[in-house]
Amino acid sequence: MNIPRLHHGVAATLALALATAPAALAHPSEDDPATAHFLANEAILVSAGETRILFDPLFSVSYGYPLVAPDVRAAIMAGTPPYDGVDAVFVSHVHGDHFDAGAVNAYLAAHPDVILVGPWQARLDMQAADGWNDAFEARIQALPFIASPQDLVLAADGVEGAIRVETVHIPHAGGPGRAGIQNMAHRVTLNGAATVMHLGDATPEPAIYETHSDHFAARTTQHAFPPYWLLGEWGGETTRQRLNADAATGIHIPIQQPDWLDASGEDFFTEAGEERGVHGHDDE
Repeated sequence: MNIPRLHHGVAATLALALATAPAALAHPSEDDPATAHFLANEAILVSAGETRILFDPLFSVSYGYPLVAPDVRAAIMAGTPPYDGVDAVFVSHVHGDHFDAGAVNAYLAAHPDVILVGPWQARLDMQAADGWNDAFEARIQALPFIASPQDLVLAADGVEGAIRVETVHIPHAGGPGRAGIQNMAHRVTLNGAATVMHLGDATPEPAIYETHSDHFAARTTQHAFPPYWLLGEWGGETTRQRLNADAATGIHIPIQQPDWLDASGEDFFTEAGEERGVHGHDDE
């Protein structure tokens, strides 16, 4: 079972004892490299060795964006390959094209070892939805609506520090009308070797990223997955520089893709099943 520890830079450390003894990290290798597998919209499966995480996998509203295919969603819910052995699910924010509270409740009920990491608003929505069970509380890391970065260390496969999470609130794109939406940018390091970043529907306002420049500079991301409009407004070089990322692949592409997308020369996930390698470095 995965047992998390939560660290907030502005709060006291909460430490939970592990039920299993630490084991050797299952690092990615040449035969089993770290990969990011695209499902739809902002849904991504990231695998590194034996460690697997999902970003925004369960949602039910299109809003003009592709839905996860029914057979893929069924495989996620059933935990059949490649969706077996998932250690943690990450939620960026509670909009219907990213998050379905009832579906997430059903998933947690079916997979009792999975940890959920997401904004406090996600937890509130789950409590109000069908399928809520008070036992989920111990497996949910609900991040408060604060400006300061928040750190988590999660166990996976009996390894205490298999998943390191560094999350910061980046306002949702769309201006003041979206100010009440708690959009989280998750930077996740798997097995100390592969770091990815998922930004939800992050604003393209440069000042926000300048405010959090220390957070982005603190750790290099091997592969970032920003919403496509960051690459569109900033270009790839600036996007990678601001996020301190070696590579960036845009996500959240509408069904009616913008005309400029192909001509931009930037990398995007546009077809379900696409994969990208995550070329990590040992965090020794």
